[in-house]
Amino acid sequence: MGKPQVVTDQSFEQDVLKSDTPVLVDFWATWCGPCRMVAPVLEDVANEQGDKIRIAKLDVDANPITAGRFGVRAIPTMIVFKNGREADRIVGFHPKPQLMQKLMPHLTMAAPSSATPSAAAPSAAAPSAASSQTTPPIGGSPTSSTPNAGVGVTKIH
Repeated sequence: MGKPQVVTDQSFEQDVLKSDTPVLVDFWATWCGPCRMVAPVLEDVANEQGDKIRIAKLDVDANPITAGRFGVRAIPTMIVFKNGREADRIVGFHPKPQLMQKLMPHLTMAAPSSATPSAAAPSAAAPSAASSQTTPPIGGSPTSSTPNAGVGVTKIH
């Protein structure tokens, strides 16, 4: 819980790849406007979901080795790591409801059965949390300042 953790090329393996909890790594830079828009959203997620997913930030200018290792070519790029492997990739700014919808399948549950593959299914992972939220339309949310946010973005596996 709390603030996002700063990680570096040197600490990445220990802090992210060897973590028992899923980790969302925000690849960002100080000069990037959309990265500054993502920061408060990730702080909210860290405060609210810190027991289910850790939030980490990696400055791509100061840590080019890790950014290159994972093929980060645009920022902000957020990569979810589970069990030392990339589980999902989110490119660009997304409003909090849209980001949470993408993160739901990766949040660890309190039950010990969270290690089973079936727990990753969106319907099994978050029926109660998702039921109170509406799904934003494809191409951005009604609250997005970018009307085409997310259009043409595909997941890389």
